[in-house]
Amino acid sequence: MLLRPGHAPAAFDLDEQPLPENAVVALPADQVRSLTVQISPDEAKHLRQALPFMLEESLLDDVDALHFAHKKLDDAHHAVAVIDRETLTHWVAEMPEPLQEKPWVSEALCLPWSDNHCTLVFEDQHVLVRWGRGEGARVEPELLSALLESLQGIFSVCVAYGRDEQSARGLLPDSINAVLQWRQGSLSEALLLADATMPGPDLRQGGFAPKFPLMRWWNLWQRVGVAVGFALILKTGVSVADYQILKSEDLQLRQAIQESYRRINPRGAVVDVEKQLNRQLAEFGAGARQTAFTPSLVTLLDAMSAVPGIALTSLNYGGGQDMRVNLSAPDFQSVERVRERLSKRLPAAELENSNARADGVVARIRVVFR
Repeated sequence: MLLRPGHAPAAFDLDEQPLPENAVVALPADQVRSLTVQISPDEAKHLRQALPFMLEESLLDDVDALHFAHKKLDDAHHAVAVIDRETLTHWVAEMPEPLQEKPWVSEALCLPWSDNHCTLVFEDQHVLVRWGRGEGARVEPELLSALLESLQGIFSVCVAYGRDEQSARGLLPDSINAVLQWRQGSLSEALLLADATMPGPDLRQGGFAPKFPLMRWWNLWQRVGVAVGFALILKTGVSVADYQILKSEDLQLRQAIQESYRRINPRGAVVDVEKQLNRQLAEFGAGARQTAFTPSLVTLLDAMSAVPGIALTSLNYGGGQDMRVNLSAPDFQSVERVRERLSKRLPAAELENSNARADGVVARIRVVFR
């Protein structure tokens, strides 16, 4: 049954009607004992484990057969709800799935309450009573007087809801009738003044905490999940194919690089083709203590072209700061003229040797360009 404030209880179809956001499952208060306990901050850290031992002497049943739920009221007080494990297990098994996700509370703690007040709701065979932030019960009419007399001093005003005021007052002691405020109505009218916040501790705690509705989620998102899974498989397949293609191209590229390197330097071990080739080419480039080879070669050829009859036969250059030039000339004077021209334009040009032949002179000049 769905009970809305100000409306009569109504049956409803969980499959057809959505539940209100602030709905709770109100459990029979004669099956749930509600009380308030004073807890120190140190005890609050382990309250779930400590509650059975703290309340063992005040309970008739074996604590091992009971389930304990709690809710913090303030820094020093906690509301506690106690229920038989077997009963709660049966309710969990029988409760429809939409109600499994709503808070489960004692119906007595759904009643309105304020400081120094007690609220009564008279029903056909029972009376709902709430006398504190975390205390309430469902009792038989014959036991109501004894319960209220035991609560003397806790409240100064008693608010009662019912249909028959005269019969209800007959169940109350004179001290309660003196402070009684009668209101025509039932639980539905009482809920009009109830606090909208969570009424007491949720019994779905510990081992009875609600589980994730995985099957319902799967039914809702099944098509999306299949589509996402197919997309992931397709993306993975494309990525693997791309990786294999790129790996093959990288291998071909490295083979081509190594072949190019071997054409330049056929000797020696190959570890890192690019790094080795760059290091070797750097020896021929400009540096802090070197002069580029090509400008020096241009100077040499320019000096030789200025002297008639000079021919370059060979040139030896080892990558250092000098080179040796072998040339042929018609006579020794021509060789000397070439050397003098080189000496003027380069740091040094030395004649290492010269030999006379039938057709002229063969000489070797060492050219320094550091």
